Amino acid sequence: MLHVLNGDSARIGLEQSGISGELVVWPDVLYEGPTPLVTGNEWIAARTAHLTAHLTGIGDRPVDDISTRYRRDDAALESFREHDEVVFWFEHDLFDQLLLIRHLWWMGERGARGAGGGTRFSLVCRDTYLGPLKPDAFSALFADRRAITEAQIKLGSQAWIAFCGDDPSRLLPFATAVSPDLPFLRAAIRRFLEDYPSTLNGLSRTQAQILRVASDGPLAVRRAFRESAALEEAIFMGDLSFFNIVEALAHARQPLVAIDELSNDSLGFAQKPIRVTEAGRAVLAGRADHVALNGIDRWMGGVHLTPKRLWRWTGTSVLRAAS
Repeated sequence: MLHVLNGDSARIGLEQSGISGELVVWPDVLYEGPTPLVTGNEWIAARTAHLTAHLTGIGDRPVDDISTRYRRDDAALESFREHDEVVFWFEHDLFDQLLLIRHLWWMGERGARGAGGGTRFSLVCRDTYLGPLKPDAFSALFADRRAITEAQIKLGSQAWIAFCGDDPSRLLPFATAVSPDLPFLRAAIRRFLEDYPSTLNGLSRTQAQILRVASDGPLAVRRAFRESAALEEAIFMGDLSFFNIVEALAHARQPLVAIDELSNDSLGFAQKPIRVTEAGRAVLAGRADHVALNGIDRWMGGVHLTPKRLWRWTGTSVLRAAS
């Protein structure tokens, strides 16, 4: 049996649960960076290039050999025919739902099926965060796993193809319709679209939350992370992604937040106080536009956002902005 998990915390819990099988962790942050509709070496090259360039850590934090980990995990997944069953362990939030639809598309590409003949494919997916669970809780979830169906593979594949495309409006049907086959997908895709620049001020939802929680600052970055997470319907973002967004806001042409670098040189980035600048307050109030002030160069799935190719979130839909 092969278990595919969303992170190392879940892996530790499953290891301690006594459930047998080989474990592989697939923690790719798919809502960041390019996601070409490919597998194998092309996928690994695209994702490694992005992570190496953009997620190298705060304060010279060491970076693992990303390519090596991708190849190791990819090889484990591609060995599915050596197993009687493959069990995917995912959550209900954006991070995990993107992992789910990517793997459902992968199953379709490999001709894999949920049940009947050859390797069985099963899914554990509840509105439960796996990382904090006690080991004995995994046994009940495992016993209640469900065989992946043809309908789930079809819907997940359609969603992943749209996610990897260059027109985010094709994601709107998945952000509005609830399907019993993938009941958490609608909210997850909507949350992804909310991180497109707003038509009101050019801020993503995450950026706007950072400015709101820090508006009465100064506020330590770690506390801003916790308070921003509390505003989420389903927590999906890790601290490193959050820290990189804060740092980008602080080092923009017109910084929207300022980091108090002189507060204490011994403090790590997470403990540094931040405050909202006057430009940040103007943007948050809608008197200025973040993209107009600072430009944009960001991949969201298959969409490369630039000033000349800009999509914005209206609150209900995503629209192409005039160049």
